[in-house]
Amino acid sequence: MANTTLVIILEKIASKDKDFRYMATSDLLHELQKDTFKADAELEKKLCAVVLNQLEDPSGDISNLAVSCLGYLARKVAEVRAEDMVRQLCDKVAGAGPASGGSSAASKARDAQREIASIGLKALIKELAGGAAAGVGANSQLVSSASTIIAGRMLEGLNIHKDDSEVVGHVLDILTELIQRFGGLLVSEHCRIRDALLGALGEGRLVMRKKALQGLAALSVFLNDDALESVVTYLLTALQAPNAKADFVRTYIQAVGQISRAVGYRFGRYLATAVPLAISHCNKATEGDDELREHCLQALEGFVLRCPHDTRSQLDAVQAAALRYLRYDPNFAPDDEEGGDEDMGDDDEEADDDGDGDDADEYSDDEDMSWKVRRAATRIVSALVSRYPDALPALYRASMSDLVSRFDKEREEGVKADVFAAVSEMLAQVGATADRYAPGDANSPTALLTGDVASIVRASAKQLRDKSPKTRVGVFGVLRQLVAVQASSMSGQVDALVPGLLAALNDKSGNTGLKIEALSFLRQTIAATPPSVFQPHTKQLAPAVFGCVNERYYKVAAEALRVCEALVGVLRPDPAGPVPPEQASLVAPLYSAIMTRLSATDQDQEVKECAISAMAATAARLGDCLQKELPSVLRVLLDRLRNEITRLTAVKALTTLASSPLVSGELLAGTVEGGSGVASELTSFLRKANRLLRQASLVALEALATRYPAAFEGPVLTAAVEEAAALVSDADVALASLALRFLVSLTAMPGPAGAAAAAVVVDKVRGPALALVRSPLLQGAALEVLQSFFAALATAAGPQGGADALLAALLDAGRSAEASSKQAQHSVARCVAALATTSPAKVPAVVEMLLKSVGAKDSGSQRLALLCLGEIGGRADLSGLPAVAAAATGVLSAPGSSEEVRAAASHALGGITRGNLHHFMPDLVAQIAAAAGLPKQQYLLLQVREDSLIRHGAGYGLGLFRASVLSLLFNAAESEEECRNVVAECAGRLALLHPAKVLPALLERTTAASGNIRAVVVSAVKHAVVDRPHPVDAELGPVLLRFLLLMGDEDRHVRRSAVVALSGCAHAKPGLVVGDLAQLLPLLYAQTAVREDMIRTVDLGPFKHKIDDGLELRKAAFECLDILNDCCRDRLEPVPFLAALESGLGDHADVKMPCHTTLSKLVATDPGAVLAAADRLVVPLEKTLTTRLKSDAVKQEIDRHEDMLRSCLRCVDALEHVPGSDNNVAFQNFLRKVVLATPALKEKYVAIQRERAEAEGGDAMDTA
Repeated sequence: MANTTLVIILEKIASKDKDFRYMATSDLLHELQKDTFKADAELEKKLCAVVLNQLEDPSGDISNLAVSCLGYLARKVAEVRAEDMVRQLCDKVAGAGPASGGSSAASKARDAQREIASIGLKALIKELAGGAAAGVGANSQLVSSASTIIAGRMLEGLNIHKDDSEVVGHVLDILTELIQRFGGLLVSEHCRIRDALLGALGEGRLVMRKKALQGLAALSVFLNDDALESVVTYLLTALQAPNAKADFVRTYIQAVGQISRAVGYRFGRYLATAVPLAISHCNKATEGDDELREHCLQALEGFVLRCPHDTRSQLDAVQAAALRYLRYDPNFAPDDEEGGDEDMGDDDEEADDDGDGDDADEYSDDEDMSWKVRRAATRIVSALVSRYPDALPALYRASMSDLVSRFDKEREEGVKADVFAAVSEMLAQVGATADRYAPGDANSPTALLTGDVASIVRASAKQLRDKSPKTRVGVFGVLRQLVAVQASSMSGQVDALVPGLLAALNDKSGNTGLKIEALSFLRQTIAATPPSVFQPHTKQLAPAVFGCVNERYYKVAAEALRVCEALVGVLRPDPAGPVPPEQASLVAPLYSAIMTRLSATDQDQEVKECAISAMAATAARLGDCLQKELPSVLRVLLDRLRNEITRLTAVKALTTLASSPLVSGELLAGTVEGGSGVASELTSFLRKANRLLRQASLVALEALATRYPAAFEGPVLTAAVEEAAALVSDADVALASLALRFLVSLTAMPGPAGAAAAAVVVDKVRGPALALVRSPLLQGAALEVLQSFFAALATAAGPQGGADALLAALLDAGRSAEASSKQAQHSVARCVAALATTSPAKVPAVVEMLLKSVGAKDSGSQRLALLCLGEIGGRADLSGLPAVAAAATGVLSAPGSSEEVRAAASHALGGITRGNLHHFMPDLVAQIAAAAGLPKQQYLLLQVREDSLIRHGAGYGLGLFRASVLSLLFNAAESEEECRNVVAECAGRLALLHPAKVLPALLERTTAASGNIRAVVVSAVKHAVVDRPHPVDAELGPVLLRFLLLMGDEDRHVRRSAVVALSGCAHAKPGLVVGDLAQLLPLLYAQTAVREDMIRTVDLGPFKHKIDDGLELRKAAFECLDILNDCCRDRLEPVPFLAALESGLGDHADVKMPCHTTLSKLVATDPGAVLAAADRLVVPLEKTLTTRLKSDAVKQEIDRHEDMLRSCLRCVDALEHVPGSDNNVAFQNFLRKVVLATPALKEKYVAIQRERAEAEGGDAMDTA
C-alpha cells in the first residue's frame, strides 16, 4: 500500500505544474517522516534520484521541501543508496567542473544549483546527527561512512577549486558543519583537514579566512595533543613574524582566541607565549586599527575564562591591558582623562547641571569603532573578577574607580551596559567572599567598598537622568546589588537617588522593565534601611508607587503592591507608637490603592496574592487609622479564604491580622458566608491534602487562640482539638510540632476558656502525644514543643491533667517495648524532666522515685531512670542530693552493667555536672585521671567532660586549664579510637575558650612521636573552627597550615584526620585555607590513589580476604575534594582534579558514589574540562554499569548495587547535557552501546531523566 502511494507521488512530481510538484513533494516528506515507511530497492533508487532532481527545481519552495526530504530519506533507504546520494551532493558542491561566477545564464544556474546542494548537504549532516543521537545502529554506521565521504570529497574540492572563492566558501561551511557534528568520527582525516584549514587561513580574502578559522576552532576540540600543538605553534609563530601584515595578524589572533575558547584548559600550556603576544599586538596596533585591538582583548578574555589557572601567572599583565583599554577613547579627550584613577568621588557636581550630555548625544561617528575595544576590555575585567575571587582586593583597587568613572564618560549604550554588568559582578563577588576575611580587616573588599559607596551612588544617580531606559535599568541593577552587599552604607545615600526613582516610576514611555527594576530596588532598599531614611521622601514617592499599582501590566502592579507592603513600616516605624503626623495623610491613599486591587476579581493570581499580603500588613500596622474600613477588609479577605486559588495567602493574611493588637478579636472571629466562623473555616482546612495550607492554618489558629479565645467555644473547640490531634503523629513531625503549638496556646487561654480547652486536650490529645514521644523520629523543635505541651498539661486544671498522672504515663511509655530505641527513651527523659521541673518543690520527690528505678533489675527501666536524672540535673541543681551523683558513678563503674546502661549513667553524670559545675567538676576530673587503665570507663567519663565544655565551658574552662586539663586529655589520647575522638573534641572546645594558650600546646604536639597524639591534635583543630566569626580565627589562621600539612604524615590515621580537618575548615571558614591550597592540594590528591602497600590479605582458612586499610582515607579525601569544589572552585586545577576523579570513579563502591556526585557538580561549573576528559571518564563508568552480581548475592548486596547503578546513571545524564557531548565519540558509543542497548539500564536511565525533568519543570527527553 505504501509503495502504491509512493508511486503516485512520483508520478505527480514529474508534472509540469509547479503546484502539483509542490504538493507531491510535501506528501513525500510526510511519508518519509512516518516510522512505518518502507520501500523496495528499485523504489529507493527512484526516490533518491527524484529528490536530488527536485533540488534543482526552478521553484524555491519545492527545492526547500526537497532539502527537508534529504535527511529523512538518507536514514530510511539502504546504506549504499544513502552513500551514493551523499556522493552526488558532494559532486554538485565541489565536483570537477566549470568555475562559478560569470554573467551568463548557465553560470548563474550552476551557482544556484551549487548553493542549494550546499544547503541540502548541510541539512543532511544535521539530520544524520539527529538520527545518531537516537541510538540507531544502522544510522551510526551510515554516519561514519557518510562523514568520511563528505570530508574526502570536500578536501578534494578545496584543492580543485582553490581559486574559486564561491566553491571554497561552500566547502568551508560544509566542513565546519561536519566537524561540529561528527568531528570525533574523522580521526583519520584530522591531519588533512587541519592542513587544509591552515592553508585557507593564508587566503587573501577575509571572508574565506573567517570561515576557515571557524572550522579550525571546531576541529581543535577533537585534535589530540600533538595535532593541537602543531596548530597553535603555527599560529603563534605566524604572530611572532616581524613583518606580518595587520590583516593576517587579526585573523591569527582571532583564531588563537577561538581555539582557546574551544579547547579550554588544554590551551593553558601555550599561554606563556600567547598572552604576551596578544598584549604586544594590541599595543602595537596602528591608529584606527580597533578591530585588531578588539580581537586581542577578546583573546585575553577567552584565556581568563577558559584557562584561569594557567593565566594566573599573567594576571597583572592582563589586568593592566584591560584597564588601559577600558579608558581607550581616541576621539574624545576630556579635561582630565586620568581623573577616575585617583578619586572616584571628585566628580564635579556642576557637570551634572550642565549635562544631560548634550554634546555626547549629538556626537555621532560611524567610523569610530573604539567602543568595541572598550567593550572587550570591560568584559576582561568581569572575567578577572569572576575567575579570581581570591585576588579581589587587588582587582577592586585597580579597576573599580575606572569602571565607575565610565558611567559618565562612556557614550556607547552597549558598552555602558557591560560596565554596569562588570560593577555588578564585582559587587556580587564582594558579598560572596566576605567570609574569607576577618571582621574589621581594612584590606577586605567589604571595607574597600564601604569607602566607595557614596561615589558609586553619586555616579548612578547621574545616570538615572539618562534618556535611555536600558541605561537606567542597568543602573538599578547595580544599585540593587549594592544594597544586597552593603545595605548599612546606603542610609545616607538615598536622597541622591529619589529624583531618579521618581522619574522611573512616572515614566510614560511604556517601558515596564524600567518600572519593575525601580520598584524592586525601592522595595529592597526600604527593607534594608531604617524607616527614618525614607520618611522624608514618602510624600514624593508614594503617589508614584500608587500609580504603578494601577498599571495594566500585572508584574508592575504586583511589584508596586510589594512596595506598598514595605511602605507600611515607613509610615509607622513603631507598631506601639502613633503614626507620625507628617505620614498620616498617606494612610488613606495607601488603603485605597491596595483595596482597588484587592476587591477586583479579574486579574492575575500574582497580583491577587500581593494585594492580600499588602492589605494584611496595612491593616495590622495601621488598623487604628482604618477602623471604619476594617470590616470591608475582613469581608474581602474571608471571601478570598473561600477561593481555593487564593486560600493559602488569605490564611497567612489572617495570621498577620490576628497577631496585631490593632485589629479587634470580635472582628476577626466574624462569620464567613454561610454562617461558619473563621476558626471553624480554618479548622476545616486541617483536613485538606495541601500540606502548606495545613501548616498555615495551624499557625493562624494559634494566633487566633492567643488573640481572641472567645473564637473557640463549644463545638468549635472540640472540632479544632480533634483535627489537631489527628496531626499529632510521626507521619509528619513538622506538622505535629505546629499542631502541638496550637494546642499549647489553647490550654494557655485565660480563665474558663483555658480550663475547658485543657480538659478537651487531655481527653483527645494525651494518647497521640504519648504515642509520639515513643517515636524514633522525634527530635529538634518538635521535641521541644512536645516538652512544652506536657508541661502545659501538667499545670492545667483537672485531675487527669496533673503532673503525677502524666509522669506515670510518660514513664510507662518509656518502659514500653515501642520505646526500646535510644532516641525514644531520650525523648521520654526530656519530657519527664520538663514535667518534674515545672515546680522546684516537685524535683526531690521525682528524683527519689527515679533513684529507686536505678537499682532495678530491668535494664530498660534502669536506663530510663538514669536518662531522666541526667535531664533533670541539667535543668536543676542537684548538689543537695548527693545520692544522685553517687548512683550514677556507681552504675558507671559497676562491672556487670551493660554498655547501654553505662552510657545512660554517663549522660546522667554529665547532666548533673552541668547543673552545678563548681561542685561536681573536681570529682569528675579526678575520676577521669583514675580511669587511665580502664578505656571504656574513661571514654564514658570523657563524654561527660565534653558535654560540660560544650554547655558551660565559658564559665569554668579557664580554671580547669590551670588545673592541667590538657595534660589529662592528652594522657587519654593513647586509648581506643572512640576515646581519642572525644579527647579531640574536648581539646577543640578548649581552644575556642582559650586559643592563645591551647593552640600552642596543640601545635607543639604535631611533632609528637605517637601517631595517636598527632591525630588527636589535628582533629582538635577541626572542632576549633566554627561557622561564625570567632576570636580563635585570628590565632588559628597563621598556624593552620602546620596542622594540615600532617596530610603528608607516615601514619594513615593521622593523614585521615588531617584530611577531615581540611574538609571541616573549608566548609566552615574557606578563607582560612584558600591561601594555602597550593601546598595542600598535592598532598590531598596523593590520598586519592589506591596504594597496594595498604591492602593486606587475611587468611580465613577456606578462603582469603583482602582488607583495604586505605579505603576510609580515600573516602575522606574525595569528600574533601567535593567540599573544595563547592567553596574554592577557583583554586582547583582541572587536570589533577579530573585525574583524581577518574581514579575515584574506578575505585571501591564507597568511593564511587561521592565521585559521581562531584562529577555531576563539575559538569555545571566547568563543562569544557569535563568534555575534554570524557574519553577517560567513560571507561570507569562503563565498568561500573557492566559489573554483574554473583548469583548468590544477598538482598543487601542487590540493593547496594541498584543504588550504585542509579548514581552512575545520574552522572551519565549530567554528562549528556554537557555542550558538545553529542560530538564526543567515546561518550556517544558508551551511551548507545552500554546504556541504551541494555534494556534494564535504559529503563533506569529514562526514569532518571524523567526525575530530572520534573525537578527542572520540563519534559524528559525521549531517548528512545
